[in-house]
Amino acid sequence: MNWRQLWQQLEQKQVAACYFLWGEENHLIDLTVTKIEQALDLGQLRELNYERLDARTIRVSELATACRTLPWLAPRRLVVYGGLSLGTKAKTTGQGNEVEQEEKVATGESSSEQEFLEVIAALPPTTCLVITAPGPCDSRRRIFKAVAKLGIVQEFPRLRGRELEDWIRTRGVELGLEWGRGAVEFLAARTGPGLEQLEQELAKLAAYAGPGGSVGREEIELLVPETSEKRAFDLIDAALTGQRDRALLLLEQLLRQGERPIGLVALLARQVRLIAAAKEELEKGGRPEKLASTLKLHPFVAKKVTAQSRRFSWEAIYSLVTALAAADESLKTSTLSPCLALEQIILDLKE
Repeated sequence: MNWRQLWQQLEQKQVAACYFLWGEENHLIDLTVTKIEQALDLGQLRELNYERLDARTIRVSELATACRTLPWLAPRRLVVYGGLSLGTKAKTTGQGNEVEQEEKVATGESSSEQEFLEVIAALPPTTCLVITAPGPCDSRRRIFKAVAKLGIVQEFPRLRGRELEDWIRTRGVELGLEWGRGAVEFLAARTGPGLEQLEQELAKLAAYAGPGGSVGREEIELLVPETSEKRAFDLIDAALTGQRDRALLLLEQLLRQGERPIGLVALLARQVRLIAAAKEELEKGGRPEKLASTLKLHPFVAKKVTAQSRRFSWEAIYSLVTALAAADESLKTSTLSPCLALEQIILDLKE
């Protein structure tokens, strides 16, 4: 089952006993929790039958109490245990034998996973428990199997490619927007995959265009700022093609956006790795149209990476890697201003 199918179930008022919602797309997780609440139809008794607990501060014993509490004038109550962070299985070796240490669940009291599993196993039929865990999780953990026995485990990865564009197109129409040619693809590439940020930009575009208003590249360029990733690509492009003034301007814009110099070096290094990976893939006979899925990039970004990988020689790429490594060292040890150190990198780069 994917998250869209889960939403269809909830629209049909099919609510499981327990849910474990995890993954990098927190916005989809939050929307799913809302849909579960709507499917339970808590109505005017919501405040009495909806309890939200923070896994970072609430003890497992308190969660158990919340789950045992009976609903008030309703068949079921909803308990949301949010922000769970799962530890990993740690192993130690002694005299050639592997000993698996006790698995831990990061809760307010660092309770053992067994205690947490006991709460799930004892879940009464009058409670719907929703556990949310932002970010990656080890699917081998016992909590996955425990929840799957009672209900549903669902991952929410970042939306990319066509799926991301479909989301933008649909949400735009819901907000009353008319999309111009190529506008959806352009917006997806300009903002990146984070849906929370996209929602803000869509609301901004809807307010600007008005009900039934048309949105094209011009409106997006006017209202939606470029991501740091996009500007980092442009910075590299400008620096390696001799457009030093433009590269320095882009550097200034990135720093104004709040990018820390050391973080900016890491961001630039990531772009160089993508360019190198694309170049290697193409030299092995890879097809350009396949690079988006291979490198897990939006097609618009993959096209940019492909173009850069063809334009720059391995010598130029190695030069940039060396310069960034030196910059990283310089920023950590030198008395030189971080901004001046970054400017020096740009001035030293060669195509």
